[in-house]
Amino acid sequence: MATDTAPETYVCAVCGEAAPAPMTAECNWCDQRYHLNQRNDVEGKDCGQVWIDEQYMALQFACNTCLKGDPSTGAGRSSAAPRPRLITRPRKYKRRP
Repeated sequence: MATDTAPETYVCAVCGEAAPAPMTAECNWCDQRYHLNQRNDVEGKDCGQVWIDEQYMALQFACNTCLKGDPSTGAGRSSAAPRPRLITRPRKYKRRP
């Protein structure tokens, strides 16, 4: 049985370029893959951000498209519009009783 050991390649949802699987992350808002360099010792492209959510003590991933505006249209928000709080998104999981 032969196995392919080559890593998968995705297309970045922000810039449209090819991105190897170890250099990507999945956005928590639009569920699309984007470039995210997860190492400081390797050069890489960042098309989004990751941070620690202090309320849930979990990592939050977001692409630049979702951080700038409505992810369903891919359009950035105007500079006059207030920036929405990112933690107001409904959970994808159920809270334990």
